Amino acid sequence: MVVSVRRQTLKDINNSMKETANNSPNPFKILKMINGDDLICKIAEEYKDAFVVEYPMSVIKNQVMENENSIVEHTGLQRWMNYTQDTVFVIPKEKILSLGNLAPDVTVYYKHIRKRLELEDKHHPNNEDEAVEKMHANIERLMHIMGEGMPDLPDNVIPFDGDKTKLH
Repeated sequence: MVVSVRRQTLKDINNSMKETANNSPNPFKILKMINGDDLICKIAEEYKDAFVVEYPMSVIKNQVMENENSIVEHTGLQRWMNYTQDTVFVIPKEKILSLGNLAPDVTVYYKHIRKRLELEDKHHPNNEDEAVEKMHANIERLMHIMGEGMPDLPDNVIPFDGDKTKLH
């Protein structure tokens, strides 16, 4: 038996990715990154050497002990990149090992999580001044909860008589 092995160049791989992304009416993809991460996203645009993706999310797996004899693996999604409010990212094709269309049931789950993130993002401050203002409002709420206006504390709560503006 003779097995024919075709050696592909990076150019060939990039061309096949382009064919896969462009020929599919489904913009929702799962990307296998060269570092092993699985990334679920919507491909917004494609360039010769990169994809522009919206709301990329990492696939995370957690093992939970259901009972003494069984461990169940739960799969979920989390933001791909933390500490930013950006929702659109450029991913070079050279960092992608493979990509495929997202299964319909996973697409529904991804869209649900994406909507929750979009709603969450509406409540985030847009600049540093808004962030500071929100922090001050939270401090005021905490100070009220921790004693101002609450003279009758339960027996298991020790009142704090220090400077409450310095709490952290």
